[in-house]
Amino acid sequence: MNARLEDPTITADPVVRGVLAATIAIAALGMLLLARAALGGGVDHVTVRVDNQAGLAIQVDAVDSGGDRVGLGEAGGRSPTTFQEVPDVGRRWTLVASYGGREVHRETLARTELAARGWTVTIPAGATGELERAGFR
Repeated sequence: MNARLEDPTITADPVVRGVLAATIAIAALGMLLLARAALGGGVDHVTVRVDNQAGLAIQVDAVDSGGDRVGLGEAGGRSPTTFQEVPDVGRRWTLVASYGGREVHRETLARTELAARGWTVTIPAGATGELERAGFR
């Protein structure tokens, strides 16, 4: 009978080492991103007011120059609605109003022009006129 008392050579599996290295790298990246967000590296936000003069409640979205869409929410018919904490989508804003998935109004403005208007967009009264005549309420 042979009893070995010396320490056997320990070798790590290369796959286990790779998984461990990737896990550490991902965790470090996540911590850096969280630290950046906590220190103010995030997106600026604005308050947008929509003066919906149309008779129907509409969905309002902001579209940036790359085509990415941010849903602001629903603006009631014939009423102003304020949307807070809207991400600043950049130098050009395209505001799209839709009813039931059908676009009823689109307006593209420079951020400076929108700011000069007090971040207020007006949806004209006739924007949903055709839908209202068709009986939508």
